Amino acid sequence: MNELFLKYLSVALTSSVKYFVGVITAIGLKLSFVETIITTVGGGMLGVLFYLYLWDWIVWLYNKIVPPKPQTEKPVSKTKRKIYRFIIKYELYAIVLLTPLILSVPLGTILASIFEPNKWRIKRFMLIGFLLYSIVIYGLYDLFELKLKALF
Repeated sequence: MNELFLKYLSVALTSSVKYFVGVITAIGLKLSFVETIITTVGGGMLGVLFYLYLWDWIVWLYNKIVPPKPQTEKPVSKTKRKIYRFIIKYELYAIVLLTPLILSVPLGTILASIFEPNKWRIKRFMLIGFLLYSIVIYGLYDLFELKLKALF
């Protein structure tokens, strides 16, 4: 029982920081489909909640201590510029799409809170995104595993 709890905890904590790695960890630990969905989505959402409210507190504290300064422009690489344009064009949809694969959960949550003031909308979109990514990744794993077993 204790070993199973540690598996769940490790997957949830990994998913709360880097979602894709959490799903791969769950698959590597041979968790069932339901266990994978619950632990990865639950861990991802715990990360979203933690970082969403932590970011608000950090911004509040920073604004109390340091007054805002005028911003200066810095050169940006072509790859980053393309990602920025994509995020600005599609806002929350793009952030939810990129968070599990490219961005980490903390960075995706912080970007979402910058573009979207409604916290419930951020939570709802992230939940749907995490759920769909878990289903797709686990489904692809299951599909390819069955095809490999059929070959041998």
